Amino acid sequence: MPARNRRLRLTAAPLPGPLLVPSVSSKGFPITDTGMTESGEALELVSPDINEALLVSAYDLHHKMLPDADRLLTPEYRNTVYASPRLLVVDSGGYELNPVGFESGETQRGPYQPKEFVREDFEAIVDRLPHDRELLVVSYDSPELPRASYRDQRETAQQFFAARRHLRSDFLLKPQAGDRILNIEELTPDARNLSFFDVIGVTEKELGNSLLDRLVTIGRLRQLLDANGCAEIPIHVFGSLDPILTTLYFMAGAEIFDGLSWLRYAYIDGLSVHPDQLAAIRGNLDDRQERRDMYRYMSNLKEIQSLKHRLARWANQPDRYEELGPRYEILREIYETMLAELAQKG
Repeated sequence: MPARNRRLRLTAAPLPGPLLVPSVSSKGFPITDTGMTESGEALELVSPDINEALLVSAYDLHHKMLPDADRLLTPEYRNTVYASPRLLVVDSGGYELNPVGFESGETQRGPYQPKEFVREDFEAIVDRLPHDRELLVVSYDSPELPRASYRDQRETAQQFFAARRHLRSDFLLKPQAGDRILNIEELTPDARNLSFFDVIGVTEKELGNSLLDRLVTIGRLRQLLDANGCAEIPIHVFGSLDPILTTLYFMAGAEIFDGLSWLRYAYIDGLSVHPDQLAAIRGNLDDRQERRDMYRYMSNLKEIQSLKHRLARWANQPDRYEELGPRYEILREIYETMLAELAQKG
């Protein structure tokens, strides 16, 4: 079985897996009169309820689009919204730098033009992060970078993290030149060298052209890591914090998931639905928009924790598919199809 329930050694006291990480970003969200992104204002409202992990972008910290961006880079971070999560994940800004690529399920909200942000800016932010904070930093990525071989990608990321041993490392794998999706066969010769990193990251859309292809790629990547001395390294799927997709990618072998869906949708009955549907179902018809949003954010964070526990229980008893929630029959069918396809791939 690809899925596993274990503690993740990303902090001094390992975190119970799987790790479901709420993200905040300036991309796809309005910028308020304060110059801060709307998702940052949401974070200010609910930060005490984000206790395990949070993902922010070095791009947004550099451009001060998140609350307390400057204070995070000083010892005063203990008095900011970033103090509550045990682990702070700092993404490199590749998502924000891409003018066209949005998360799965999210349509582009009008023209989007990123601001300038280069590797030197990323490194400057990382080097200012507090050394006494539990940090997982993602290797640098930009849509303007020429696609390198897996070996060259790995060597570049390894050099970056070797000079910063105080950080936990999340190596974001990108397709090689000429490819749109990850190629497991081409990655295989360098697989043993991935043991240098704490986490191996992949973006959902680069896993395959269909959901089944993406699940099989995760399963094959998990098998490759296990067979090459990297069994302890978890897989991180970027942009997949959704009740259905998180469950499926966990069943395929991934253990860390982040995304912005908790800000955009409402989680209920094992699905992501339009926010107004939650208001109707919960009877919040007379509430003002601000109150409804606050309730939805908090409700979604509770659903994320509930999902985490369901996945852990299922991994302990994989015959009990009902642990996966109300959509378990569909999830089981997809999982069994994935396993059959994975067996054929060998």
